[in-house]
Amino acid sequence: MKNLDAKINEVGFTIVKKISAKDENERKKYKNEIEKTLGVLSNDGVYAYWVYCQSKKITDVFIDEIKSLMKIVSQESDNQKFFQNLSQDLNQLLFFKEILEKALTYARYHAKAMDDK
Repeated sequence: MKNLDAKINEVGFTIVKKISAKDENERKKYKNEIEKTLGVLSNDGVYAYWVYCQSKKITDVFIDEIKSLMKIVSQESDNQKFFQNLSQDLNQLLFFKEILEKALTYARYHAKAMDDK
C-alpha cells in the first residue's frame, strides 16, 4: 500500500469531487454534511457515523467513497457487517476512527478551497 496519508488525502478529495458533480442544491447539502458527519464521528463514534449516514441517505458519498479506508482494516464487503464487527477489535476501531476523521477533515479543507475559487 502506498503512503497512508496520501490514501487519506485521496479519499478526502474524492468525497469533494463526488459532491461537486451533484446539482447545486444537493452540493450545498452534502458540503454541510461534511461538517455534520465529522461531528458525529468525533463525538459519538464510528457506528454512530454509519447510522447517521444511513438515516440521512448520504451513503453514496460518505460510505461508498471511504471503502478504500474500510479495506485497510477489514476485507468485509458488507457495510453493515463491517461497522457492526469493527467494535470487536478496539485497536482497529480507534485506528479506523482516526483515519476517517482525517479524511473528512481533508474533505472539509478541499471543499473550502473549491468554494474560494
